[in-house]
Amino acid sequence: MRKKGRGKGLHVSDFLTPIGRLGDGNTCVIMPCGGDTWWTGDKLLAQVVEKAIPDFEGQFPGCQALFAFDNSRNHLKYADNALRVSEMNLEQGGINKKVMRNTWVIDPREPNCGYMQSMTLPSGIPKGLKLVLIERGLWPNDEPNFRAQCSVPTKNGKGTKPNPQCLQGGSCCARARLASQPDFQAQKSQLQEAIEQAGHLVIFYLAFHCEMNFIEYYWGAGKQYTRRNCEYDFDSLARLVPEALASV
Repeated sequence: MRKKGRGKGLHVSDFLTPIGRLGDGNTCVIMPCGGDTWWTGDKLLAQVVEKAIPDFEGQFPGCQALFAFDNSRNHLKYADNALRVSEMNLEQGGINKKVMRNTWVIDPREPNCGYMQSMTLPSGIPKGLKLVLIERGLWPNDEPNFRAQCSVPTKNGKGTKPNPQCLQGGSCCARARLASQPDFQAQKSQLQEAIEQAGHLVIFYLAFHCEMNFIEYYWGAGKQYTRRNCEYDFDSLARLVPEALASV
């Protein structure tokens, strides 16, 4: 019997401009994938920083780029030290908890004033939600059972799971209260941080955008070419994909 799984394939990551492919196709990455090898947010970040931005600046000297990305998890990945309440325990530390960057806290009474808050203890252990909120004067001392995150029933009704809405902000639990803070609200993905640091701009398409996004039309045309000429083996796929991209 055939093994289960998606088998071996090719992943294509390319950049388009209104006048053609960025770098005449030299920015493109075509990577064999399958098994444990897949395209990741870190691979995309490396492509943007090492290829796409330099190629754009070489092709359009003196111009500022506006990068537009699909709404994908890889595109929205956060840096390891990003401010993310979902990565924090109620108390200090925890298994596999990453050290977050220090942050500037705005004083709500004085919008033009604030202070730097360290997100780690002097020992290097990550602070918990409770301590961070106490330092900001946001921990509710009158609620002894204040939770890290609210729960909602699972789909089968046999248990509960953390309420994802709390990660958007609010005051119902520790994660919601900290997520509503301006510095956590302002946290950007690592892709956006890298692009803006290089002096360029970035937007992300909404989910379910296919009919409004020319990227999808480009891939559709490339897939049609590949299907028309497919020989149903991996060697022919590796030969056809660059041809398909160049044919559009």
